[in-house]
Amino acid sequence: MSGLSYSDTLLYSYPVKYQLETIPVHDAWDSDVPCPLCSMMEEAEKRHVEYYLGNSVMNPETRVLVNDTGFCSRHFPLMREAGHAHHLGLIAHTHLQQVHNKLSGNIKTLNRGGSARTAGIFSAAVRSQAEECLICRSVERDLKRYSYTAVKLFIEEEEFHSLFTESRGPCLIHAADLADMAAEVLKKKDMQYFLTALSEHLEESLKELEADVLRFTQKFDSQNDEMVWGNSRDAHARTVQMLSGRVVRLTD
Repeated sequence: MSGLSYSDTLLYSYPVKYQLETIPVHDAWDSDVPCPLCSMMEEAEKRHVEYYLGNSVMNPETRVLVNDTGFCSRHFPLMREAGHAHHLGLIAHTHLQQVHNKLSGNIKTLNRGGSARTAGIFSAAVRSQAEECLICRSVERDLKRYSYTAVKLFIEEEEFHSLFTESRGPCLIHAADLADMAAEVLKKKDMQYFLTALSEHLEESLKELEADVLRFTQKFDSQNDEMVWGNSRDAHARTVQMLSGRVVRLTD
């Protein structure tokens, strides 16, 4: 890797608004997965789905949040698929009441000689409500902590530095998150060092993936029956993950 030496990059101060998550970040980067942050976000999503379907449903403060905010079109179906029908029914009932109360005025105006303006107000209110999601917010907070931990450990810890450079990830979506975090929390010299490493790693990963997915497509041609698959059997799936990731984001 070109540029600054490892010993030149030690960083001694970070903003306190992010909490370190050293163990899960270490474990994720030590796993043979296409993108460690994709894997962590998938687990975080499952964890938060289980939380809101668990005993938290009986917590008055949590229930107020659920009633007011609810969940998005991705996470409500995931909650249904996870089971816990009784708890889901309880929170769905009171959240539905809250949504009805919020939208009641907008709904009624549609039946009073509604205009293009009232239609627009109604549709904007519905979409705004549908985009709110407690699980999206929780997962986004987790992503911030994991990204913060990763850039911090890359600078401060030689073992993680090696794990990062030898890993298969990150995907493009999470590379952007890591770049943003580095720009936010690292000193200029450390930020430049991290971004250089990230750039080199991405270039290498993308070139390798391009070759793999090309070989994948070529294997469907009968003329290439003798060609070995190599690492290309799942290249199409890895390409989708590289381009899109699996994290659920808040809607601006």
